[in-house]
Amino acid sequence: AAGYYERGQMNVALDELKMAEENDATYARIYNVYGLVYTMLGEPAKAEANFQRALQMAPEDSEIHHNWGAFLCSHGRPAQSIPEFEIAARDPLYKTPAIALANAGKCSALLGNNAAAEGYFRRALSLKPLDSYAAYNLALLKYHESNYDEARKLMRIVMQQNDAPAPALYLGMCIERKKGDQSSEDSYIQQLKNRYPDSPEAKNLDGKDC
Repeated sequence: AAGYYERGQMNVALDELKMAEENDATYARIYNVYGLVYTMLGEPAKAEANFQRALQMAPEDSEIHHNWGAFLCSHGRPAQSIPEFEIAARDPLYKTPAIALANAGKCSALLGNNAAAEGYFRRALSLKPLDSYAAYNLALLKYHESNYDEARKLMRIVMQQNDAPAPALYLGMCIERKKGDQSSEDSYIQQLKNRYPDSPEAKNLDGKDC
């Protein structure tokens, strides 16, 4: 079911989850994946009920805490999400603490707490120095603080991945525009045009959102 969820085949995932539940209704991860699937299907009430059930059954499961935190943050409750990410990040057995910390940073930024957000992003990068997700979000934070030199350094981490998304390329373009580096700005513009020609970012190359 988790595999079908990752491939975007939600109906098949639901079928598999029903079979899993029939086999062992006490396995908490079933309801964790139900929560993920219903989130993707735009059914937040069902998603929340399943995440809550999963946590009741496995209150120490860091993966469930992380996914519940992501749900809370994306559904207008960022303040409630941060303790959930902290639980995951503190677990020495949790496989991706840098992601949990970066998500805590992103949700802190949504609350307007930029100092806390920067702290989380830097903690994420201390665990995983080439984490492009944390680097991008910290670069965005530094850009809005007009710290273009720091933002530019962070973008070097982001650009080490071959498939940097359109928002990251757009941020890079804006940074170089502020720095007055026409050659680097043009490089970002060309990548946007070539790789994401139909993206909103590629259609706004005049930089009105910079």
